[in-house]
Amino acid sequence: MAELDRILSEAQETHRLMQEAVKTSGERAVRDIVRLRTRFATLVAEMMGSIKADARLQAKPDLAHDFETRFFDMRQALAAHQSKWRSTNIDEDPAGYRRATDELGRKQDDFYTWARNVLAGL
Repeated sequence: MAELDRILSEAQETHRLMQEAVKTSGERAVRDIVRLRTRFATLVAEMMGSIKADARLQAKPDLAHDFETRFFDMRQALAAHQSKWRSTNIDEDPAGYRRATDELGRKQDDFYTWARNVLAGL
């Protein structure tokens, strides 16, 4: 398995765990979300380097550009979400956080599905 595939898989699993944590409540849920966000941030940083280094994408510059653009769009949506929803905001409006997380989750799921399908076809 290529490094990019491994990172995508781990990021998708971390994303799934965050989605589960959002459905719970309490102090532990907020700590879990913050811990998972930190792990996810590390994976996103690793993914940036892996996208650039992936030989399959290097061989197809147009696809590499599309991959980077879609990844950037997903990162922007994630950054906006995390900027708005700090741990204190989550505590103040858990229902609003769940709705926002569901919307972001759909965007992330779309990216992961697209990315995995593209890489599987290379």
